Amino acid sequence: MTPSSSRIAVILGSLSALGPLAIDMYLPALPVIAADLHVDEGMMQFSLMAFFAGLMLGQLFYGPVSDRTGRKPMIYVGLALFAGASLGCAFASSASQLAAWRFGQGLGGSIGMVIGLAVVRDLYTGRAAARLIALMMIVLGVAPILAPLIGTFITSLLPWRALFVILALFGAASAALVAIALPETRAVELRSRVHPGVVLRRYLHLAASRHYLPYVAATAIAQAGFFAYLAGSSFVFISVHGLSPTAYSLIFALNALGLMAGARLGPALMGRFRPQTIVRAALVAYAMAALTLLGLELGGGAGLVALSALLFVVVTSVSFVMPLCGAMALEAYGAISGTAAALMGAIQFGAGTLASLAVGLAANGTALPMIATIAVSGVLACVVAFSAFPKPEALLQGEPSA
Repeated sequence: MTPSSSRIAVILGSLSALGPLAIDMYLPALPVIAADLHVDEGMMQFSLMAFFAGLMLGQLFYGPVSDRTGRKPMIYVGLALFAGASLGCAFASSASQLAAWRFGQGLGGSIGMVIGLAVVRDLYTGRAAARLIALMMIVLGVAPILAPLIGTFITSLLPWRALFVILALFGAASAALVAIALPETRAVELRSRVHPGVVLRRYLHLAASRHYLPYVAATAIAQAGFFAYLAGSSFVFISVHGLSPTAYSLIFALNALGLMAGARLGPALMGRFRPQTIVRAALVAYAMAALTLLGLELGGGAGLVALSALLFVVVTSVSFVMPLCGAMALEAYGAISGTAAALMGAIQFGAGTLASLAVGLAANGTALPMIATIAVSGVLACVVAFSAFPKPEALLQGEPSA
């Protein structure tokens, strides 16, 4: 019997929240951590890049293996790694040690994202899949609303290392929730022993597929701008504009509300518009807001109100893109949904890694590196959406072989 979509959404949303919690809880504390470890803002952004790299590489492993073993065994492996690496972060004595443990934390935390999408495709397709992904994003949206506020509260009472102890406890609690409430969704008859060469061929097939790659590329490039926002926003709002960590957390929470609203509205619009049309419109809004913000910054510096408002448009626009492109990319690949979700996540977080690296390398004490990276991402995502999405007739040709 298929579990209720709301129950699945809560469980998968909680698992997928591992990554955002591990990112967002420590964002307000980045200046404090940098001072305590005696490094600059660029080095701390590299620790975020290491986390993104772990998220990217972990998914390439978990997805194909979960197609063979089932979803739940891999969930337990990922959660154990996440909890252990979180404790490692808590005891790190240098920025390089912190970055190394953050990489391990990303490897473990990636399990929620790739398994979440695979479970959705195990159970649903089409609009139903998009709606469930959107429900996951709404549950997931609570994390970036609460996490910075929780992080600010914790660091006002305790050393920053307590943040990572709490993340380890969350990983353990997530394992208990999965054991109690999540059924195995990978059908036994679909499991087969897969040779690494077969996995590689499947990845190459997906990377060349017009039913898959354009949607993955559009969402990955759009998310690159979002990750640039994650990498640079705390320094921009706190160090450049002089906000307190609490005020920054409230702005971050407001953007997370936009993320939730867009995730809810996008699938609802599928009853009136083709999903490709919705994604293109959202990306146009994203690019226009980002280019406006870039123009203001180059013209003398974007003010706090303009910066906050235009970043809200960018973040909300991304939330239309992710569930719709995710559902469209996985639509034709139900038999290898874990592998397809893994490659999609790896490409997305690979783009995020590059974006955070760009922000870190270009860090100059202003908002320009972050804003420029967001603007480039918005324009490139529009180019992909308008030039590479399949034509309507191509979508009727059935499931490609893999």
